[in-house]
Amino acid sequence: MKKFLTLFIVLFLFSYVSYAQMHLGLKAGLNISNLSGDDISNTDSRTGFAGGAFFMYQFSNMFAIQPEAYYSMKGATQSETINGTDYKYTISFDYIEVPVLLKLLIPIQGSNINPSIFAGPSIGFNTTHKAKVEINGTSAEMDVPNITSTDFSLVFGAGLGFPVGQNELGFDVRYILGLSTVDDSSDPADIKNGVINFNAYFGFSLQ
Repeated sequence: MKKFLTLFIVLFLFSYVSYAQMHLGLKAGLNISNLSGDDISNTDSRTGFAGGAFFMYQFSNMFAIQPEAYYSMKGATQSETINGTDYKYTISFDYIEVPVLLKLLIPIQGSNINPSIFAGPSIGFNTTHKAKVEINGTSAEMDVPNITSTDFSLVFGAGLGFPVGQNELGFDVRYILGLSTVDDSSDPADIKNGVINFNAYFGFSLQ
């Protein structure tokens, strides 16, 4: 019985290893970000760049693990008029994002399109925390104090891939839901990041 179980496990693992497909790729896209929480309101979205690299390890015909590392521009804007003077505020919170995604690949028989859905946790390492104030065309910039160095979030989304030989060209859209406040003061306010992200990517086959 033990020999049978050992043989079964070996064959099972061999089938996964023999199936394994790997892609190393680059991605770039657009962030539409905002801030939300009990202690902030009336903000508008900030658009920014997102781009970096990813590694996809497909271990079956339907599942893959995809860790990524990329630069992501987040934050928000706000505009108001006080006594006839126009004020515009731009909050810039930029991060190095490191998500680890579990992808469900949805094969379509007879089609070259490879749709997928994915989700996973992400940690962001803050690189920029600035506020820019524009008053009637004149601007000034300053650091925002008491900002956390790390930001935890949940990523979920969907994508479409198109084979290019052994490689893959694709597009995906995702929502990045902030789970932790960005405020690092002694009595932290409830202010979280939220991002809608659109990407184009190209994955190079390592086979």
